[in-house]
Amino acid sequence: MRPPGRPEFAFRARGGRRPGAGRPAKAGSESHRRRPPVSAAHPLHVTLRFAQHVWNLRAQRCLRPIDCALRALRSGEHARVTQFSVQGNHVHLVVEARDGAALSSAMRSLTIRIAKGLNKVMGRHGRVLASRYHARSLQSPTETRNVLRYVLANHARHVPGAPVADPWSSGPAFTAWEAVGLPAATVRYALPGHDPPVALPESWLLRTGFRRPTRKPVATE
Repeated sequence: MRPPGRPEFAFRARGGRRPGAGRPAKAGSESHRRRPPVSAAHPLHVTLRFAQHVWNLRAQRCLRPIDCALRALRSGEHARVTQFSVQGNHVHLVVEARDGAALSSAMRSLTIRIAKGLNKVMGRHGRVLASRYHARSLQSPTETRNVLRYVLANHARHVPGAPVADPWSSGPAFTAWEAVGLPAATVRYALPGHDPPVALPESWLLRTGFRRPTRKPVATE
């Protein structure tokens, strides 16, 4: 029995979810939600974001290990990179993969090679990527065309007035500029004596589909 004059306290039940509980998420990190479905028919837009301490990727000393890692993946039977763009702290890729396992294996191999190469350049050890890679499956010709334009002209989005054709991308090997709505351009790859390390696409969307004109709505009376 509670003595007279003593206040009554309300006790919380144990367990249950509490707001703000748990380890806080790192800034810029990708959640561990389920990856999008992967199939050979649908290419993917993959983004790799790098940690703040990593040097500017748009320098030849940093591009070389990225180039070597992409070149090693070019002969992959079940996954391949068909386009790419290197920015100061992130890399955009257009990837084809047979299935989710092939994509995971290819990205693991690619990121490990890049991390080892960049750490060697910087003379350090430790993580290089800021988070897990982000992947988005492309489902239509229009979506594929938009992503190709976005990846190839990505530097111009970050630096207004910069040329659309970017030496730090697979642009020097790309020939269908007009099909993606960009002016035709000629540019040399940033590494002298090298061609961009990309593989020929095998999916219909990347070989033919993206070239299809956007259908205009039929006018009705």
